Amino acid sequence: STSGFGRVSLRDAFAGVICFVSMLRKALCVSSLAAVSGKVYFSETFGDGWESRWTSSEWKKSDGTQGSWKASAGKWFGDEKEDAGIQTAEDSRFFGLSASFDSFSNAGKELILQYQAKYEKDIE
Repeated sequence: STSGFGRVSLRDAFAGVICFVSMLRKALCVSSLAAVSGKVYFSETFGDGWESRWTSSEWKKSDGTQGSWKASAGKWFGDEKEDAGIQTAEDSRFFGLSASFDSFSNAGKELILQYQAKYEKDIE
């Protein structure tokens, strides 16, 4: 061939693609390990004693519109103890909750906040 390209068999081309995919998979695995190796500064599963770790807001207590929290797995769960969380105990109230954690700095790093909410009622 005068073009500088030789003939490649289908088998060799397929082997090259498999090798490339394998290298790409390894590269993605390594890069994803770096992405998920961050430090967790605060985590809560709302297990036993959660009330002692959290402080309810008293902002609306004086006018009687403050709601309360209760531990529950909700209506839909796989494992009641494992899927437990907190939920609002009354409708149409004001809710606030906070917990303290150690001071930290994320200077030069991303800060990721993650939480999960499950809505079980249709309130309009």
